Amino acid sequence: MTARRVRILAPLVALLLVAGAAVAQQSSATCRGLRYSGNFRLNSAKLYLDVAARTQRTDPSRSQSALRDAMRQLEDAARNGGSDEMTLAFLFGEALVMQGDLVGADTMFTKADARAEDECKREILRMRRNEWAPLANGALNVTRAGNLDSALALLRRGNLIYRDEPTGFLRMASIFAQRSQTDSAIAYAQLAAHSTEDPRFLDLRRAALFTAARLQQGANRPADAEATYREYLRLTPRDLPAMAALGAVLTQQNKTAEVTVLYDSLSVVADTVTDPDVLFDAATELVRARRYPLAARLFERELTFNRCHRDALYNLASTYNVMRDSVHMLQAARRLVAVDSMNRGSLALLAQAFVMTGERNKTVETLLRHDSLPWTFELVRFTSADSSATLLGAVSNAQQHTLAPFRLTIEFLNGACEPVSQTDVEVPEVAGNGQSTVDVTGRGTGIRAYRYKTN
Repeated sequence: MTARRVRILAPLVALLLVAGAAVAQQSSATCRGLRYSGNFRLNSAKLYLDVAARTQRTDPSRSQSALRDAMRQLEDAARNGGSDEMTLAFLFGEALVMQGDLVGADTMFTKADARAEDECKREILRMRRNEWAPLANGALNVTRAGNLDSALALLRRGNLIYRDEPTGFLRMASIFAQRSQTDSAIAYAQLAAHSTEDPRFLDLRRAALFTAARLQQGANRPADAEATYREYLRLTPRDLPAMAALGAVLTQQNKTAEVTVLYDSLSVVADTVTDPDVLFDAATELVRARRYPLAARLFERELTFNRCHRDALYNLASTYNVMRDSVHMLQAARRLVAVDSMNRGSLALLAQAFVMTGERNKTVETLLRHDSLPWTFELVRFTSADSSATLLGAVSNAQQHTLAPFRLTIEFLNGACEPVSQTDVEVPEVAGNGQSTVDVTGRGTGIRAYRYKTN
């Protein structure tokens, strides 16, 4: 089986820059509910904090002096008692942020938040996030530079002060998943999923839950994966790939009755789905769960919307092979070879289909073609967007001697298997048993698939 993509993590969404404070504050934070005007020490601390904030960039020395004076007043207020506890904790939190003590600031902001009115709660959250945002963006920049240790250090520091949205946690989950540190990846994906109830982050929370469930499933933790898939489906009812994946972990636990009910429901939902990517993902999950007839049905439905999708054709032919359905396998394998004629895996499936139908001459003919390919084509990645698509593949010399240069035409196809655009690739001389990369972009609306041919 092949799979074009795996729905795990949300790198394109989660790795966006996040908004934060771009300039220094002109005065320290405030909100209705702070009570410092009648208290000499708190009022003095507030005035010193205003100076510290206003001069933070223009006169750092003066800012630090004012900050020390503010801290002295706050410490005196704490020792002498009688100050409003919320105001004292709020101002302490702000001062500690300016000092760079995020652990201390977090403690004080938490204490203030427990007593604050809504406006002050929002101000506390704003101050927390403004400290976190530069760290999160810095982590993104060093990630792009390949320095994952520094990225993790910045993200961990950001978590000290702000934990109320999923972005940072998802980045950490992605890094740990890349490093095959599965337990850590699961833990941070779950932190991302449960970091907030804010509807603005619903898509990221869904991505985090699906990621955690997939990792749990891959780690052979079916009970944990079941719980996480069910939580995901409460947020995203009728999600076919998640339903199929849940069925797989239920099967693994021998929950036969629940599996039957789930797949009956999935079958009904599938008849209403028109997104070929969703159908492909669900069908692939069903293959993993060994629900071959239902998987074949979903691959067939997907191929009505994306007729020349190579991976769906390959998986469909493979599924019919497992089912020993020679007639349907032969149909799928012929369609596959029509778009992927220089691939040994595709030709092997066609030969197997002829074996199953008893067509000996065609079996021999196809096997000879398989064994005598002068070069082969292997897809590495195919991605489509609204008005373009990119294909990364490899042409491999299947012979001992050098392969002469030739021209390869890549056709970019719409869902009806009609050409949208084409690109000619000049494949250079390839040494015996060597390889040459094919990296092309197709332009046009509605590109869903590709095929190739030689001139």
